[in-house]
Amino acid sequence: METSAETDSPTAPVRRDVWFESGGVRCAAWLHTPAAEGGPRPLVVMAHGLGAVREWRLDAFAERFAAQGWVVLVFDYRYLGASEGAPRQLLDIGDQLDDWRAALAYGRSLPEVDPDRIAVWGTSFGGGHVLRIASEDHGVAAVVAQCPFTDGPASLLSRFRSSPVSMVGLIIAAVLDVVGSVFGAKPVLAPVVGLWWMPAFLVSPTAIAAASQLIPAGSRLSPRTARVLTRIPAVGKGLSSTVETGGQPFRPGDTAVGRDTIWGVMKGSAGGGDSANAVAARLALRLPLYRPGKDVRKIAAATLLCVCDDDRAAPARTTARLAAGQDHVQVNHYDGDHFDIYVGDLFERAVADQIRFLAARFTAAAGR
Repeated sequence: METSAETDSPTAPVRRDVWFESGGVRCAAWLHTPAAEGGPRPLVVMAHGLGAVREWRLDAFAERFAAQGWVVLVFDYRYLGASEGAPRQLLDIGDQLDDWRAALAYGRSLPEVDPDRIAVWGTSFGGGHVLRIASEDHGVAAVVAQCPFTDGPASLLSRFRSSPVSMVGLIIAAVLDVVGSVFGAKPVLAPVVGLWWMPAFLVSPTAIAAASQLIPAGSRLSPRTARVLTRIPAVGKGLSSTVETGGQPFRPGDTAVGRDTIWGVMKGSAGGGDSANAVAARLALRLPLYRPGKDVRKIAAATLLCVCDDDRAAPARTTARLAAGQDHVQVNHYDGDHFDIYVGDLFERAVADQIRFLAARFTAAAGR
């Protein structure tokens, strides 16, 4: 369903706010379409990683793809961002995979889309999802997985090495969350990124600062979170200038997050992009069982894996090992950590590589 449109010039791609249904709730999405008329076009379906929303730099990638004349669909998973679903900030692996299936079904229904030239693009946790989805959907023409989560045990081992103290806290929070869910309690929220003493999914001295580079300009921290930065300066060390720690206060309960948390609630500018540095902790108990990298060998489509060699959240060595010997898989290596590929020179290199890869795949698919 189409709700609104946005464009800067008559010849620029048009971005519309649309939605599709998944599991009985509506998932919000952006649909980028070329302004010029033409025959059916390739489609790139995109979604983010663990707890992130589309405003966290997916627009930068989508705009580059749309400039190639491709249709681009960028969606938020249910329970997150502008999408519906309760409880908020829940990350359920099965539900997110269903959201991918629903997004692809919606994309294939669009008259401007060539169903033989559809690519899936996922990053971080979403990078693992696209490997699982493409292994079962052989109608996909190409796959791009950026810094993909490929192996739960490998990621958890890396996480434990980062800070065993924090890991114990995360497991305790996860158990409390599961027990509370039985009695209908709100999810126990754990930070996505944090310092060594936080029960976070990704821990490093620079994780918070690096992740904050993805947050769009004009985003405001909740008063409670801003006070934490004041009292514990180490938490906000290196925080991106795009994040406003002052200004007009707001009530987190009035945002898409729906509640407050000391880990970080942000209100986006221009009425969109509300997000939090937090997801339901119960996910930590499911991660060891999720190994989408093992599905690489089942994928029929050409696959590009963009990995950062210093990545501690999704270890590059594990991903490269799982891709070894697979003729349909191309692995591109980049110097940097998990969040570096979204900004600066590394972003420019990665998005250019991805465009070349997708253009070649779409051309090949058109010639069949």
